[in-house]
Amino acid sequence: MDPTTMMMLMQMMQGQGGGQGGQGGQGGNAMAGGAGAGGGMGGGFGPMGGLNQFFSGMFGQSGRPYEKGGQEYERFMNKGLEPQNSFLDFGKQGMGNYQQWLDSQKDPSKFINNQMNNYQESPWAKYQQQQSVRAGQNAASAGGLSGSTPFAQQLQQNAQNISGQDQQQWLSNVLGINTQYGQGLNNQIGYGQHAADNISNMYGNAAQYMGDAAYGNEYGHQQDRNNMFQGGWKALFG
Repeated sequence: MDPTTMMMLMQMMQGQGGGQGGQGGQGGNAMAGGAGAGGGMGGGFGPMGGLNQFFSGMFGQSGRPYEKGGQEYERFMNKGLEPQNSFLDFGKQGMGNYQQWLDSQKDPSKFINNQMNNYQESPWAKYQQQQSVRAGQNAASAGGLSGSTPFAQQLQQNAQNISGQDQQQWLSNVLGINTQYGQGLNNQIGYGQHAADNISNMYGNAAQYMGDAAYGNEYGHQQDRNNMFQGGWKALFG
């Protein structure tokens, strides 16, 4: 209990009614004086309506429903934020990786060369080259060109064509995977952005509701204080 309320209670329980009782005692005989004294004891609280209003304000807790409602709303909102925060963190992680992915392709030529440094001839290309050599040797033998310069040049050209096709296919696969990786990072950021939008909307709705609850809570407390002071005044001064 705050000091102001305590002082008001002490004033209510002390001399107001006692003075009235003393006046009643002075005006009569011993029995009347006793009645006056009794009046002094009983009359200290003043009109009952004032007391009822005073205690209603003192123990009413009119703002409590708003306070409780705000607490429950906050509790459920926090539960709703938990999954959204997970997606938000997921999106934040993707932002750094996405920036690295973009930086790696600022120079397209350098990017392609770096990729080609990892190229290794596929088993398919080796097999095709072997088949090409056998077919060429058979044809050269039949035509009497085996061991000739044109025959050797043709074999070399065939091998280069097969190797070139293999490299193109490999690079196409790598670039396709790289594009999918970038799209995946972009989607990851999108999940985070969507979660951030949801969180912003939740906070926006909560701000209005919590503001209303805070206003109702304070208004209820103010009503209780008014009832205490008004009821105390009535109890003390009639």
